[in-house]
Amino acid sequence: MKKTDHESKTNRNPLIIPIFIMNSGCPHRCIFCNQKITAGNFPPKITKEFFESEVKSYLAWNKDKSRKVEIAFYGGSFTGVDPVYQEELLSWTYFFIQKGLVNSIRISTRPDYISADKLPLLKKYNVTTIEIGAQSFVDEVLQFAQRGHSADSIVKAVTILKHNGFRTGLHLMAGLPKDTKEGFIYSLNKTIELKPDTVRIHPVIVFSGTVLAEEFLKGKYKSLKLSDAVELCRLAWEKLSAADIRIIRMGLHLTNEMGENGTVLAGPIHPALGSLVLSSIFYDHTINLLENIFQDNKELRFGLAERDLSNFRGLNNMNLSAIKKLYPCTNLIVESNINQKRGVISVATDSGKSFTLTIPGII
Repeated sequence: MKKTDHESKTNRNPLIIPIFIMNSGCPHRCIFCNQKITAGNFPPKITKEFFESEVKSYLAWNKDKSRKVEIAFYGGSFTGVDPVYQEELLSWTYFFIQKGLVNSIRISTRPDYISADKLPLLKKYNVTTIEIGAQSFVDEVLQFAQRGHSADSIVKAVTILKHNGFRTGLHLMAGLPKDTKEGFIYSLNKTIELKPDTVRIHPVIVFSGTVLAEEFLKGKYKSLKLSDAVELCRLAWEKLSAADIRIIRMGLHLTNEMGENGTVLAGPIHPALGSLVLSSIFYDHTINLLENIFQDNKELRFGLAERDLSNFRGLNNMNLSAIKKLYPCTNLIVESNINQKRGVISVATDSGKSFTLTIPGII
């Protein structure tokens, strides 16, 4: 059993039990997609026995019984699946809902596979959240990626879902072929216009067995550097957070298959991309906070929520080391404050002055 996509350890977010339906319902394969690598060891078709084993394993692992639990169907276009198979999967899930062990269901699907006639079945079985694989709002990018739909389909899908009371999520990708920084910003702005409840962002990784791998090997596609991926994700975080849209994941969950030789050809793959992005955000906000604090202070005492400490310090204390260079003669103290909210950075000087800054979107 793989613990993926838990999104957060706080009670505010549900425990996600992911079930990958392995390209089911997809009319064709996008140039970047290789589910056998990104999803891991899921069968081509989910059986009831496999489904129940996965769910019970997660439920047994979960120690926080007060936390809401959600079963999520990923890896395909759920609303494009044969309706009989859809209802099988949903009914197996609903059994756990009726038992009080699971609270709700989320699915992912293509935007052009959302229509009013597909929604009653989802409502019947308590599907509450529908995530749309948008990837980009630039039609040229979508066409080259062989998505088979336009940006207008994304707008229509989210509009229909919101009108029918579903929570919505969008999945965006950074570094797609034919895309640019300006194009990515355009996609972020269009996302803000639609105002989904959540967004996932991951930079493009070149997996073996894909059309994109062929493009890469021919020298026709150049992948993002890790630093560029961090910068684009950071830009997304700042823009979407300012619009009160939550980013629930940055980067792909790393499967065992991704660690095998030859499966990943290129791309900014990292086990903690989200942490790199947040560390960058924390550092820049900290520098802004320190603008009015002179270097002759003997001591600076930083206070943060416990869960923010690692992001404040940065990977291998990189952020703290950079701050120390700015204040070489100052004793830097970093401590957690049990009463401090996440995203709040406070600093007190030895002269008794104190300053506070709040980073939006940190929860």
